[in-house]
Amino acid sequence: LLTSFPEAYSIYKPLLLLPPNAFTSAPWTTLLYSHPVTSPALQPLWTTLVTSTGTTHLALNAGIPLQKEQASQTPDLNSENTFRSPLNLTPLYPPSFVSSRTDCKDFSSALWVSHTQNHIHQVWAPLYTMFSRGNIKEKARLLSLPSVVSSVANAKNTGGCTAVDLYAGIGYFAFSYRKAGVKRVLCWEVNEWSVEGLRRGAKANGWSVKTVAGNEIPETKEKWGDEGVDFVVFQQSNEYALDAVAALQPSKFEQSTSIPRHGKLGGKELLPIRHVNCGFLPSSKLSWETAVKVLDRELGGWIHAHENVAVKDIEKRAGEVVIEIQRIVDGWEKERGGSKRRVDCEHVEKVKTYAPGVMHVVFDVWV
Repeated sequence: LLTSFPEAYSIYKPLLLLPPNAFTSAPWTTLLYSHPVTSPALQPLWTTLVTSTGTTHLALNAGIPLQKEQASQTPDLNSENTFRSPLNLTPLYPPSFVSSRTDCKDFSSALWVSHTQNHIHQVWAPLYTMFSRGNIKEKARLLSLPSVVSSVANAKNTGGCTAVDLYAGIGYFAFSYRKAGVKRVLCWEVNEWSVEGLRRGAKANGWSVKTVAGNEIPETKEKWGDEGVDFVVFQQSNEYALDAVAALQPSKFEQSTSIPRHGKLGGKELLPIRHVNCGFLPSSKLSWETAVKVLDRELGGWIHAHENVAVKDIEKRAGEVVIEIQRIVDGWEKERGGSKRRVDCEHVEKVKTYAPGVMHVVFDVWV
């Protein structure tokens, strides 16, 4: 049993997370056939594991399924795991943790873990929210990305700039924009557990958060919270992002015929949006139109579009992304009565291998 036990594991205090292959060897499958992982006979072993690693909880990791019901041969839209919840993660110890997947009633009774990457703290509930160590490279890249650095530097004398994260999660990439000096980050996230994780993580980093629930579009400046807040988090689909931005920047959407009017809110308008992060896999394409429309038209900006792409098709896909975003831009400018704007893919970042022959890539697109 000892010789076939994996050497690799992850610790997210206070959780010890074992890899998916931890119990796949013959000795372990034989043992677990007669003694399930939650059986009393194995409790002393789990106790020893957590004690020796300075943790209190134990779980077996698994991949994030794209569908809620993997057994279905014809998955429908309702079965899609939109929240990217860790549905297959198996809690092993203590017994209260094992039962919490079905018994957990609220945030206060759930297990919350934390991890620090690039000197940025992140907090999440592992039974309800995913976390990917492999994204550390992209998080670090954003901290020193020339387009982010220049956006921040050029806005120093005008009060700063804004970034938008259309799939914020627990703040995976949103925190990097703020750490890099972006004045405020607007976030959209549908998973309430991720929103709470983002709030807790921001607090751990000394940042402030304003949360907007449901499909609300605040009607007064006061309801948006203090102008100095670091993150405004909308617990809603990013389909509503354009309405919210238009409410904060009414003067920049006066010529649009497709956006509801909310009236001027008084006070300063939202600082220019220079970056939009579209971090959804396998494709963030559904968010590109929103990304184009919220970017500052006068200064221009960058869309960071995440995609899973076959290695042999990366260059081809970069061209397709530019063509599609250029089409959206042209349509938007026609509606606004504007002039021609150029779209260019400045860089393609290969983040990590997603599957054999498939890479998670980010297209940095200038508009």
